[in-house]
Amino acid sequence: MTRIIAILVALGQFEVAVETSKGYFVATYPDTEIGVTQFLDAIRPALEKDTGRFYPCVVYDGPARDLFNSPLAEKIGLQTPLRTGLRDPGTGHHGPSLVRSDRIKTYLASHPTDKLDAKLAEKICLSSFPPNYMQLYPARDGNEFYRRPPG
Repeated sequence: MTRIIAILVALGQFEVAVETSKGYFVATYPDTEIGVTQFLDAIRPALEKDTGRFYPCVVYDGPARDLFNSPLAEKIGLQTPLRTGLRDPGTGHHGPSLVRSDRIKTYLASHPTDKLDAKLAEKICLSSFPPNYMQLYPARDGNEFYRRPPG
C-alpha cells in the first residue's frame, strides 16, 4: 500500500484515489465548499481503520495562482506549501505535496497510453517521492485533514 492520497485537480473539480485496507477509495467532487465537505465526510471514515500517516499529493497542471482560489487547497493546507515553496514530494514538510506540469508531462511521456486520472496521479506522486518516504516522514500528531473531526 502506498498510503498516498492522490488528488487530481482539473476544471473546477478534483478526483481522489487512495488505497485502503478494503481496496481503493476513488471519487470525484466539485472544487467548492460543498464538494470539499463531501470529500472530507467520505475520506475520514474510509481511512478510519487504517492507522498511521497518509501522504496527500495534489497533481495539478495549471497556474499555481489558481490554487489560491481553490476551496480544496485551502481546506487541506496546500496554500502554505505554495507560499513557502516547500511543496515538492519528499521535501519533508507535513502538508500536501504538489506535483506540477513538468513532472506530469515527464511521467506521461514514458507512459503515453495511460489516461490521466486519480489512480495514475498516485503513480505520478509515487515516482516523485524518495523510495523510503515512509521512513523519512513518519506519522505526526494525527491532526492531518483526513483525521480531524468534522467542523
